Amino acid sequence: MASLLVDVSPLREDRTFRNLFVARTILLFGVGIVAVTVPLEVYARTGSTPVVGMVTAIESAAFVVGYLGGGVLADRVDRWLLVRVTWLVSGTTFAGLAVNAAWIGSTPLTAALVAANGLSGATCITAMLAVTPSIVDRAKLHAVGALNTVSLRLGAVVAPAVGGIVFAVASAPWNYTAGALAAAATWVLLMVAPPPGRGRTSAAGSPPPAGPGPGAPGPPGTAEGPGADATGDRPVADRPPEPAESPLVALRSGARFAVREPVVSGVMVAGLVGMIGGGSFVLVPAFVEARFGGSSTVVGLMYSALAAGVVLGSLGSGWVRRSPRPGRLLLVLMVACYACYALAGAAPTVALVLAALVAAGATNAIEEVLRYTLLQLRTPDALLGRVNSLFAAQAMTGAAIGAVVAGSVGGVVGDGDALWVYNTVTGLVAAATGLLLGPLRRVTRASIEEER
Repeated sequence: MASLLVDVSPLREDRTFRNLFVARTILLFGVGIVAVTVPLEVYARTGSTPVVGMVTAIESAAFVVGYLGGGVLADRVDRWLLVRVTWLVSGTTFAGLAVNAAWIGSTPLTAALVAANGLSGATCITAMLAVTPSIVDRAKLHAVGALNTVSLRLGAVVAPAVGGIVFAVASAPWNYTAGALAAAATWVLLMVAPPPGRGRTSAAGSPPPAGPGPGAPGPPGTAEGPGADATGDRPVADRPPEPAESPLVALRSGARFAVREPVVSGVMVAGLVGMIGGGSFVLVPAFVEARFGGSSTVVGLMYSALAAGVVLGSLGSGWVRRSPRPGRLLLVLMVACYACYALAGAAPTVALVLAALVAAGATNAIEEVLRYTLLQLRTPDALLGRVNSLFAAQAMTGAAIGAVVAGSVGGVVGDGDALWVYNTVTGLVAAATGLLLGPLRRVTRASIEEER
């Protein structure tokens, strides 16, 4: 039984990872609280849905820019320092939102603070993902991926619910103040320095070299000597420093690696196809209206069933680390997830719908663990920030595309059948994608362990 459950030893054995995990979880809860509080606050103040939509769009755009820009920063500066600074900025924006909601009441200021929160929060999350492989034994990255998925999903479910209740009982300043206090308390954890050489990166983003420093004599029989470079042709002191890449060029370098490395590119493509399944969420209210009389209770149960499945799947993902072909397993689970969604759309009773959604959530959770692990293991340390940021931005884009496509399907086939039709078609697309991604399908656990 223990071998089937998620391995929590990284939390138990490693204080640095434990502090980072707690900080990330609280940050995600803060993001969830902001996500539900800002629209409620802005609407209560202005009574304008277009204004609410504009502020929400600013927040979403800030997160995308933060993910992409944060990936570049995470590969250029000390990642642990970047985590601390951006976490401090994020906590400051919570305090600013509280002050604005309590005394100023400015919607433009709310939008500016939300944008700052999105930029700093997304950058912090990216830096946390990039620094983790240098803190945790890479053999336990499956466990780290599962633990991250649990914290992400719990934050996505619990934080909005808590934020909505607190807003209804008290007011927006209470939500923001709670986020600021949690940020302040957690920042103390992040100030605990990691052991030397763990979580530290050079300016280029990769760990400092362990070999001789500049000016050290090279191996016998080489032209290297004090002050000479690797070829012995030019002194290091006289060599001009290499110009730093511009942020756009650096981002393009990360994208080029993601496209050219066959396993990473396969994970990216599979991730995009998998994230399109997020469009199923927009079909739920109309589906319940057409099939079950529009009960808001059933809508809530469907969302909760999916979230519960994700948590259960993450907690029961310990067996994944023994999979001989993790890439093939990822592709099979992607098709299975769509099949579960389709079964939910075709089920005749609420109980069967909920059971299918629990299965879909559990399957999707294991997909996330596999995607996270394969990306971390196949990406060089110097590119982890950019590759993780590209995947995060891609996930948001895929979900948005899925929402648009799913809505269109609902208009064509009808609300009662849209859920199963949409997921049957996307399941077939996922199966075809799996056939095309040969390198990902063939990658083995043994080959990954040899590279590690």
